[in-house]
Amino acid sequence: MSSNRIIASPLAHHLSKQAQIDLSQVTGSGPHGRIIKRDIDAVLRGENHPRLASADTTTNHSNTAIKPPLTDARAFYASDDYDEQKLDSMRAAIATRLSQSTQQIPHIYLTRRLSLDALLAYRATINPQLEDSGEKISINDLVLKAAALALMEVPEVNVSFADDAILHHHHADIGVAVALPNGLITPIIRKCDEKSIRQIALEVKDMAARAAEKRLKPHEYEGGSFSISNLGMFGIEQFTAVINPPQAAILAVGCATTDWHNVNGNMVSQQMMRVTLSCDHRAIDGAVGAQFLAALAAYIENPLLLTI
Repeated sequence: MSSNRIIASPLAHHLSKQAQIDLSQVTGSGPHGRIIKRDIDAVLRGENHPRLASADTTTNHSNTAIKPPLTDARAFYASDDYDEQKLDSMRAAIATRLSQSTQQIPHIYLTRRLSLDALLAYRATINPQLEDSGEKISINDLVLKAAALALMEVPEVNVSFADDAILHHHHADIGVAVALPNGLITPIIRKCDEKSIRQIALEVKDMAARAAEKRLKPHEYEGGSFSISNLGMFGIEQFTAVINPPQAAILAVGCATTDWHNVNGNMVSQQMMRVTLSCDHRAIDGAVGAQFLAALAAYIENPLLLTI
């Protein structure tokens, strides 16, 4: 009587879990076909190939190719040529999350140029009115509000992919990427669609300060329906951002640049900004993403709409 029980040494079991190797697909070279350490090492070197299922096998094992993990970077350098800084829990969590996102989520990228002239003029009129309170509205605060309204206008982008369903969120809960010395965190501004620009600005400032002090609670940075990553303050004109699951989209915002146009023989300057939308293609099609960017452009280029 044949048995489907996998015979492997404890060390082989341990190593296979670390390397995410399916032992049912490995040929053992030990006594009675026992899988031992050298068999796992052979898989990692690409020398031990998954056994082929026989024609009468009823168990459907995965035929996904076993890929060896990347070689540890330390293998390429002499130990006295570098200083080693161990990953803290935040950086390790970020590494795992972003690896999962890029490997498991099919990203599609859409870029659009937006005119900033009207938004800059609008900001210049409201900030002097806040001087006495010490408050200040940033371009990012305005983009946040514009994105929230655009998500309400194109709700197909305000979603999450859940394997056998798409979750349509009732509000624009937007994560704002905040850079920290040891990583990146995205505190979430809840119900941006219902909040004023001033409320959004105050919350962003408060959460960024508490994030820097590691005082955010999990519910303040987990979940959300959308994210914005702005590198404009660092002079970056355009980039693509990695989707932050369980969200299905993230907007990458670049800095303002000056474009010149010939209008009736006169050179006229215009402030422009490039934004790139990363979408989870399982939940958001390119045409839907384009509709969102068109709605965003309407609010950015006609900022009075932000207060209606």
